[in-house]
Amino acid sequence: MADTEIAKESRPLHSAARAARRALLLDEAAHEFRRNGVAGADLVRIARSVGLTRSSLYNYCSDRTDLARQCYLHLLDPLDQDLGRAADGGGSGLDAVLAFLAAARDRDHTHAIIAAELETLPDAGRREISARQHAAFERLAALIARGIGDGSVRSCDPGIAARTIWGMIAWAPLGDIWARRAERDDPGRLSVELPAIVESGVGTGRAPETIEAAAIEAWSALAPPPPADRAGEIVTSASALFNARGVEGVSLDDVAAGLGATKGLVYHHFSSKADLVAACLERAFALYGRLLDRAEDHITGVERSRAGLALNVQAQLDPLGPMSLTAAAYHKLGADQQRRFSAMTGALLDRSIAMMKLGNADGTLRPFEAEPTALASAGTFNFVARWLPRGRALSPRFVAFEVSNLFLHGLRAG
Repeated sequence: MADTEIAKESRPLHSAARAARRALLLDEAAHEFRRNGVAGADLVRIARSVGLTRSSLYNYCSDRTDLARQCYLHLLDPLDQDLGRAADGGGSGLDAVLAFLAAARDRDHTHAIIAAELETLPDAGRREISARQHAAFERLAALIARGIGDGSVRSCDPGIAARTIWGMIAWAPLGDIWARRAERDDPGRLSVELPAIVESGVGTGRAPETIEAAAIEAWSALAPPPPADRAGEIVTSASALFNARGVEGVSLDDVAAGLGATKGLVYHHFSSKADLVAACLERAFALYGRLLDRAEDHITGVERSRAGLALNVQAQLDPLGPMSLTAAAYHKLGADQQRRFSAMTGALLDRSIAMMKLGNADGTLRPFEAEPTALASAGTFNFVARWLPRGRALSPRFVAFEVSNLFLHGLRAG
């Protein structure tokens, strides 16, 4: 009898210890996914970091993709709780949005890296994560809609605004990877700037009320012409597939099938998938450079910033646009290529910073820390094609108008 009672008493302790070990495991998995992506993560390193063997790791997950699924939900749960507390906290809708940002500022946002590799997960896991992510967007959109109703938030599209805000939050770990500025740009600097961006934007004027008043230029004027050769066709088609399904969710067989060709044709032009990813990124950075060239044709800092944002949003929404920057793409590259593309990312970032500093000097943009703000601007468009509200037909220019208005003018009414 005594042994039975002792066993019963020990079960809660065992369960609590297991839950604590699982939480620690998922935290360590998040760090590893942030460093190397889901596909490239070292499961042995994750296991050893929490005192497990590779075989005992599978007492907590069935495989790599299940670990990624659990990790994503583990990281999203606190943000869901932050949204709930913000919604229940009273005050205006804008107050609730800002309360959420204040709570979320110190959270681990590695979930964005996992979300970019959704296609590596089985159907059930992919659907679960996608549903949870969109539910979070809608909860944030509801806070924004509440603000429109109570007069604290200006007229805007709540669904697009919510996803733009989430993109700025989520870009921090990806910005660290691509720009390699983690040492210089403590993510805390971005979290300090973000509430002010969301509340009032970076501009000094009022938000334009129409696409025409904002002078949103159509991306079609800068869109690349059809590829001139077979290698160009492969790169263009692969870029679209990588954007739609993630780098790890696309095989060279898929690329060949999309062209109605054989895998041999792909190998004739590219020695490996990594070689093809690098070629897609070369094309992407050339397009990103052209967009900034066009933005720099404008006079004031605010005009340049709006043009750069609006063109980038539309480019991401075009199936023939540039490949987006993901952790999986970065980790597919060799070390020399990583350094090269990080330098190219840094050069684009420096051009964005220069546009913002021009706006600070000419008075069209308010004072702010330029580097973390420029990093946040990349988050407004890098996820837009994946995260748009479901079941709505939205023109690229309208989305670009809404995104640029949020970044430049914030949510506050008046």
